[in-house]
Amino acid sequence: MEPFDLMVIGGGPAGLSAAVTGRRRNKRVLLVGKEAVSNKLRQAHQVDNYLGLPGISGADLAAKYRNHAVAEGVQLEEDEIQNLWLEEGLFQVMGKTRLYTAKTVVIATGAPQKVSLPGEEALVGKGVSYCATCDGMFFRGKKVFVLSELVEGEKEANFLADLCAEVFYLPRYPGEYKGLDPRIKLVSGRVLRLLGEEQLTGVETTAGRYEVEGFFIERASLPLDRLLPELELENGFIRVDRQQRTNLPGVFAAGDCTGKPWQIAKAVGEGLVAALSAVDFLAT
Repeated sequence: MEPFDLMVIGGGPAGLSAAVTGRRRNKRVLLVGKEAVSNKLRQAHQVDNYLGLPGISGADLAAKYRNHAVAEGVQLEEDEIQNLWLEEGLFQVMGKTRLYTAKTVVIATGAPQKVSLPGEEALVGKGVSYCATCDGMFFRGKKVFVLSELVEGEKEANFLADLCAEVFYLPRYPGEYKGLDPRIKLVSGRVLRLLGEEQLTGVETTAGRYEVEGFFIERASLPLDRLLPELELENGFIRVDRQQRTNLPGVFAAGDCTGKPWQIAKAVGEGLVAALSAVDFLAT
């Protein structure tokens, strides 16, 4: 399959702005996001500081962004990018079930996700995973725990319910959780720490301790250093210049992942600049 000229990772204001700008420059553009449009934007009750559209709801603004992208011919794909690397002059971008190829990449994944649980970093690959569809088979017939910050985590938990002996699910978002498989045990409270040294042995929460062999975390995006280890960060954010260029040729970044202020207008502007820089890069 012919590689995309520009691949945008993230469906928020920065990512959609970059994608639309790329299409306006007649480039073949793919936008991949874990959600169709950023849940953070959709949940905003009212946006009053976006020029020309005072009082608009986040849901309405998100719909306008998506409709614009579709009208411009942006190809949209719901997937979670696991990692990317450069191979023979092209970026190989691995999703949960597909491999994408692109000439340039714009990272617009929102505010950086950080390792936040005691024991999490030490147990990655030893029972801790960020992708149920990738690693679920390793836990066939075993007990697992899913911590999710997104409603999309229900799909991951349902997938595990078909494989695992027992699935515990702790949501960190409001809702009625009607999409959960009835075999899944809904738990409350918050996770205090992950247990184990060479291998995960359990999860300690404010509601009690769970003896499990697998712990799956569903966040808005992977920690940046897991997505692209060579990417240079500064104070936890992607380091970019005024053209939104990162330290890696052909890789650009825009929006909350580059640092404050975390405002829609800033994200949209950076997305536009990142795409223009990618277009210039393609011309060299």
